[in-house]
Amino acid sequence: MSARCPLYPQKRTFAGLHLRILFCLRPILPAMDARTPATHIPGYSRARLKRMIAAGNVAALGVGFWIILFPTHLYALALSFCVLLPLWALALDMRARGALGFEARRRGRYPLSLATILMLPALVLAVRAGIDLNFESYPPLIAAAVLTALAMFAVFWRFDPQVRGDVNQCTTIAIFAVVYSYGVLAFADVVLDPSLGHDTQTVIDHKRIHVSGGPKGSSVWYQVKVDPEASPVGASWIHVQPDLWDSFQRGDTVCVHFGTGLLAIPWYAVRHCGD
Repeated sequence: MSARCPLYPQKRTFAGLHLRILFCLRPILPAMDARTPATHIPGYSRARLKRMIAAGNVAALGVGFWIILFPTHLYALALSFCVLLPLWALALDMRARGALGFEARRRGRYPLSLATILMLPALVLAVRAGIDLNFESYPPLIAAAVLTALAMFAVFWRFDPQVRGDVNQCTTIAIFAVVYSYGVLAFADVVLDPSLGHDTQTVIDHKRIHVSGGPKGSSVWYQVKVDPEASPVGASWIHVQPDLWDSFQRGDTVCVHFGTGLLAIPWYAVRHCGD
């Protein structure tokens, strides 16, 4: 007799076949119901899942606040965590087979929700891409991010029943897909650019830390001012990555590097000549 699928009745009759199918379907019906996720996961107890998600929430909050408040230190490492934490959460959700969620419940926080681990690093990654990188044109990047987000959402819709059964979780996944796609594609286009590009030599005329919206603004931009003729778009103020900020001084001779981009989305950045 099989432990997973009882073979009652033993005789192979038409009625017996139907009873066997019912016995076989019984243990998997909860996993198919979006409102009744599976609670037993081989190798993972509910307590262990709670601990893992709690640790992930702490890591997401720590990395998120660090890269916003202290972006000049451990910049690349913090960005890497922003990329990897959501991927870890998605892998855990696939392993859990529907036992986890992507939204907090109305009455208190759902302890098995992955919303924080997904959303916070993705939002921070998108914000840093928007204020640290420079692109010749943004519409191609936005279009690529939207198409990638649609593909991600389609995968969730197809394979995760909870997304189809809950509007709140559906909204969370949609927002996550857009902001995460934008941040990942923007940094991938620049960091993984295989082209050699070309440099235009210029001099730093001024540098500043610009806060959008005044002293109480939410975005802090690190910028240097160069000759507009050195910029591909004729801009005098160019964003620089926070970890490079201290290496640039007024009067330094630098190069504005222009690259074609991994995704064929041209970008430019100020760097030390010869780097």
